[in-house]
Amino acid sequence: MPPPARLSRSPLLLLAPLLPTLLAACVRGPVEWTDAGDRLPASPIVDARLALGAGLPELVDPPAPPVAWAPPGLCEPARYADAGADEWYAVGWLRRADDSALLAAARSDDGGRTWRPPVAVDSLDRGRTGCTRPAPAVAADSASGYVHVAYFLEAPEGAGVFFAHSMERGEMFHEPVPISYGTRPSAVSVAAWRDTVAVAYEDPNGERPRVGLALSRTMGHIFEDRLFVTGTSMAATRPRVAVGAGRLAVAWREGDTTGATGLRVRTARWR
Repeated sequence: MPPPARLSRSPLLLLAPLLPTLLAACVRGPVEWTDAGDRLPASPIVDARLALGAGLPELVDPPAPPVAWAPPGLCEPARYADAGADEWYAVGWLRRADDSALLAAARSDDGGRTWRPPVAVDSLDRGRTGCTRPAPAVAADSASGYVHVAYFLEAPEGAGVFFAHSMERGEMFHEPVPISYGTRPSAVSVAAWRDTVAVAYEDPNGERPRVGLALSRTMGHIFEDRLFVTGTSMAATRPRVAVGAGRLAVAWREGDTTGATGLRVRTARWR
């Protein structure tokens, strides 16, 4: 069974989204964009990976495991991360009787054939939307044993995009960190490379969705940089992010729901 629910978060974590603003005058920009946003045909997201070349696999979903993770109450779809060496991770929302949800994760050590019992990632949801909520995102690294999860949640201190990680191969998850507060349910993506973690997300504020990016160089303990990847002239949704050795890419769908959408990609060098 998942561990008991926490009652609240640490008050210090509520200040986390403000730190980049306080430090902005003292530091250089975190990334150097190498393009203005290439427009690709409105086709599956895999085209973004092909356009960028090899080495940025997070721009596409990994293959589904042989046996899907299916705990009681799971809101489909679950999200998966293939950490290599037969190690898989799954994350998803487990619906409660009051239509709130528990964010839970599980690990497989045999290539996704069997799954360990669910472990709580975040138990503080106060929404009553049942399974009508954005899916979480997960990335994992078998070398370090870290598992990274990003998600939108209606928390007691306010709705927004949050991040949580495990340093123990998914055996337990540490207290979540806020990425951006806002009330609009937001799609998210997360990627990791060594000490660097990147979270791309739909901005939960404003009249028109745009894509934000949060960067950590401390394995997700602190997100030192936050910036917007897109402007406000066109709606930007369904972000995907990938990181590599000094490289970063963000892909998203551009266009209002009433018109044709296109796939855009920005690449950058990160410092």
